[in-house]
Amino acid sequence: MDARARSLVGWAIAAVGVVVAVVGAFADQFGLGGEGPDEFGPQQVTAVVVGVVLIVVGVALALWRTARAGPTTSDIAEADPPR
Repeated sequence: MDARARSLVGWAIAAVGVVVAVVGAFADQFGLGGEGPDEFGPQQVTAVVVGVVLIVVGVALALWRTARAGPTTSDIAEADPPR
């Protein structure tokens, strides 16, 4: 996977994480929570934690830079042949 594709996949994972975290945090306001509007249930906590983990993994994947490979010994030998 090249750097551009990895970056795009990372941002997509982070975006999914934001959606999961927001839906988990506001599930009661969206009418998805079963605990009542004043209670933050265990499913909501799980959703927020999973969302934050996805955000961190996605951003790390998107911003991760691979080290450029330096010249190998065979490249050096070809560039400077023995006399």
